[in-house]
Amino acid sequence: MVGLLRRQLDARLSELTALDAPGAGWIRTIREALGMTMAQLGSRLGISPQSVLDLEQRETKETISVAKLREAADALECELKIVFVPRGSLESTMRRQAVRKAHEERDRLIHTMRLEAQGEGVDAVLDEERAIDRWLTERARRLWD
Repeated sequence: MVGLLRRQLDARLSELTALDAPGAGWIRTIREALGMTMAQLGSRLGISPQSVLDLEQRETKETISVAKLREAADALECELKIVFVPRGSLESTMRRQAVRKAHEERDRLIHTMRLEAQGEGVDAVLDEERAIDRWLTERARRLWD
Protein backbone atom coordinates (compact mmCIF):
# COMPACT_ATOMS: atom_id res chain seq x y z
CA MET A 1 0.00 0.00 0.00
CA VAL A 2 2.79 2.44 0.92
CA GLY A 3 4.69 1.45 -2.21
CA LEU A 4 1.65 2.19 -4.35
CA LEU A 5 1.19 5.58 -2.69
CA ARG A 6 4.89 6.33 -3.21
CA ARG A 7 4.75 5.40 -6.90
CA GLN A 8 1.59 7.49 -7.41
CA LEU A 9 3.20 10.45 -5.68
CA ASP A 10 6.37 10.00 -7.75
CA ALA A 11 4.25 10.15 -10.91
CA ARG A 12 2.53 13.36 -9.76
CA LEU A 13 5.78 14.97 -8.65
CA SER A 14 7.51 14.11 -11.91
CA GLU A 15 5.11 16.49 -13.63
CA LEU A 16 6.44 19.40 -11.61
CA THR A 17 9.16 21.48 -13.09
CA ALA A 18 11.79 23.16 -11.00
CA LEU A 19 10.76 26.70 -10.20
CA ASP A 20 13.33 28.68 -8.30
CA ALA A 21 12.27 31.87 -6.56
CA PRO A 22 13.30 35.05 -8.34
CA GLY A 23 16.31 36.75 -6.78
CA ALA A 24 14.17 39.64 -5.58
CA GLY A 25 11.65 37.22 -4.08
CA TRP A 26 8.10 36.46 -5.14
CA ILE A 27 6.44 39.32 -3.29
CA ARG A 28 8.50 42.05 -4.91
CA THR A 29 8.57 40.36 -8.31
CA ILE A 30 4.79 39.89 -8.45
CA ARG A 31 4.15 43.32 -6.95
CA GLU A 32 6.32 45.00 -9.58
CA ALA A 33 4.87 42.88 -12.39
CA LEU A 34 1.42 44.08 -11.33
CA GLY A 35 2.65 47.68 -11.30
CA MET A 36 1.85 47.93 -7.59
CA THR A 37 3.84 50.24 -5.33
CA MET A 38 4.97 49.32 -1.85
CA ALA A 39 2.46 51.86 -0.52
CA GLN A 40 -0.36 50.20 -2.45
CA LEU A 41 0.58 46.72 -1.25
CA GLY A 42 1.01 48.09 2.26
CA SER A 43 -2.48 49.56 2.10
CA ARG A 44 -3.89 46.16 1.11
CA LEU A 45 -2.01 44.51 3.99
CA GLY A 46 -2.69 47.26 6.50
CA ILE A 47 1.01 47.99 6.95
CA SER A 48 3.40 50.80 6.01
CA PRO A 49 5.54 50.85 2.85
CA GLN A 50 8.59 50.36 5.12
CA SER A 51 6.96 47.22 6.49
CA VAL A 52 6.41 46.00 2.91
CA LEU A 53 10.11 46.49 2.26
CA ASP A 54 10.85 44.54 5.45
CA LEU A 55 8.47 41.79 4.31
CA GLU A 56 10.19 41.57 0.94
CA GLN A 57 13.62 41.45 2.57
CA ARG A 58 12.54 38.77 5.05
CA GLU A 59 11.29 36.68 2.13
CA THR A 60 14.67 36.81 0.36
CA LYS A 61 16.46 36.03 3.65
CA GLU A 62 14.05 33.11 4.22
CA THR A 63 13.06 34.42 7.64
CA ILE A 64 9.44 35.15 6.77
CA SER A 65 6.64 32.99 8.17
CA VAL A 66 4.28 31.00 6.01
CA ALA A 67 1.39 33.01 7.47
CA LYS A 68 2.97 36.29 6.28
CA LEU A 69 3.66 34.81 2.86
CA ARG A 70 0.00 33.75 2.66
CA GLU A 71 -1.15 37.25 3.60
CA ALA A 72 1.11 38.79 0.94
CA ALA A 73 -0.08 36.25 -1.66
CA ASP A 74 -3.71 37.09 -0.85
CA ALA A 75 -2.98 40.83 -1.13
CA LEU A 76 -1.37 40.19 -4.52
CA GLU A 77 -4.34 38.01 -5.53
CA CYS A 78 -2.12 34.95 -5.77
CA GLU A 79 -2.29 31.46 -4.33
CA LEU A 80 0.49 30.40 -2.03
CA LYS A 81 1.69 26.93 -2.95
CA ILE A 82 4.21 25.19 -0.77
CA VAL A 83 5.46 21.92 -2.07
CA PHE A 84 8.22 19.52 -1.18
CA VAL A 85 9.92 18.33 -4.35
CA PRO A 86 12.13 15.29 -3.80
CA ARG A 87 15.66 15.60 -5.20
CA GLY A 88 15.02 12.36 -7.09
CA SER A 89 12.08 10.00 -7.05
CA LEU A 90 10.77 8.76 -3.71
CA GLU A 91 11.65 5.26 -4.90
CA SER A 92 15.30 6.28 -5.40
CA THR A 93 15.31 7.94 -1.96
CA MET A 94 14.10 4.67 -0.43
CA ARG A 95 16.75 2.71 -2.30
CA ARG A 96 19.57 5.05 -1.20
CA GLN A 97 18.46 4.67 2.41
CA ALA A 98 18.26 0.87 2.03
CA VAL A 99 21.82 0.85 0.65
CA ARG A 100 22.99 2.94 3.64
CA LYS A 101 21.30 0.60 6.09
CA ALA A 102 22.68 -2.49 4.36
CA HIS A 103 26.20 -1.04 4.41
CA GLU A 104 25.93 -0.06 8.09
CA GLU A 105 24.74 -3.55 8.93
CA ARG A 106 27.48 -5.16 6.81
CA ASP A 107 30.19 -2.98 8.39
CA ARG A 108 29.03 -3.89 11.92
CA LEU A 109 28.99 -7.56 11.01
CA ILE A 110 32.45 -7.43 9.42
CA HIS A 111 33.82 -5.60 12.45
CA THR A 112 32.37 -8.19 14.83
CA MET A 113 33.60 -11.13 12.75
CA ARG A 114 37.11 -9.68 12.52
CA LEU A 115 37.20 -9.22 16.28
CA GLU A 116 36.37 -12.89 16.58
CA ALA A 117 39.04 -13.77 13.98
CA GLN A 118 36.39 -14.87 11.50
CA GLY A 119 36.98 -12.04 9.06
CA GLU A 120 38.56 -14.01 6.26
CA GLY A 121 36.12 -14.39 3.38
CA VAL A 122 33.32 -12.49 5.13
CA ASP A 123 32.86 -10.10 2.22
CA ALA A 124 32.05 -12.97 -0.13
CA VAL A 125 29.42 -14.32 2.26
CA LEU A 126 27.45 -11.08 2.34
CA ASP A 127 24.95 -10.59 -0.43
CA GLU A 128 24.50 -6.83 -0.72
CA GLU A 129 21.59 -6.88 -3.16
CA ARG A 130 19.69 -9.32 -0.98
CA ALA A 131 20.32 -7.17 2.10
CA ILE A 132 19.09 -4.06 0.25
CA ASP A 133 16.01 -5.92 -0.95
CA ARG A 134 15.24 -7.03 2.60
CA TRP A 135 15.43 -3.40 3.79
CA LEU A 136 13.00 -2.41 1.04
CA THR A 137 10.52 -5.20 1.79
CA GLU A 138 10.64 -7.15 5.04
CA ARG A 139 12.30 -4.40 7.09
CA ALA A 140 10.82 -1.33 5.40
CA ARG A 141 9.12 -0.14 8.60
CA ARG A 142 12.54 0.23 10.24
CA LEU A 143 14.28 1.79 7.23
CA TRP A 144 14.38 5.30 8.74
CA ASP A 145 15.23 4.29 12.33
